Amino acid sequence: MPRICSSQRNRSNVPSNNIEEYYKKSIFIPYLDDLMMALNERFIPHNETITSLQYVLPSIVVEKPFSYLKKAVEFYENDLPGLNDVIEAEYEIWQAKWKNIEDNLRPTTAIEALSVCDNLMYPNMYELIKILAIIPVSTATAERSFSTLRRLKTYLRNTTSESRLVGLALLAIHRDIDIPDEILLDKFANSGKERNLNLI
Repeated sequence: MPRICSSQRNRSNVPSNNIEEYYKKSIFIPYLDDLMMALNERFIPHNETITSLQYVLPSIVVEKPFSYLKKAVEFYENDLPGLNDVIEAEYEIWQAKWKNIEDNLRPTTAIEALSVCDNLMYPNMYELIKILAIIPVSTATAERSFSTLRRLKTYLRNTTSESRLVGLALLAIHRDIDIPDEILLDKFANSGKERNLNLI
């Protein structure tokens, strides 16, 4: 039960009827509030930039003016070869290119857009699409690989060789790739190491 006394200097008594309600009000709810504030501080500013960056995609670009892309251009201005006026003019030419093409033929992803974007004709759009294409890789995949390595290389298995660790990590990270058993057996048999195994 909560401490009740006449003068408290470090914390206040939360009014409650039982222990569960006391801990809910004094610990759990403030913790959730702090967690939500931390998540908002971490992701809300980047969300505006990423949302702005998607307006360079051909499937979206035909409907939106340059003002929608301006936030991303300001954020990545050091990575772009042109000035603001040049980028705006290039955006309008990029937009005009995709207005005459049917909706189902316009690229919807950054990778597809990167393959059809001419680097010489649209250098700024090319850089923005390239940035948009690599953003997911810089977050989720890297985090997943670090988590996998942490699971594989524990203190108990610290003597694992580097080549074995890399192999195990690749198997764990890319588990969606199906490898036939025959390929594994051929690689194992032709590895050049002498093994005293009696396989039936």
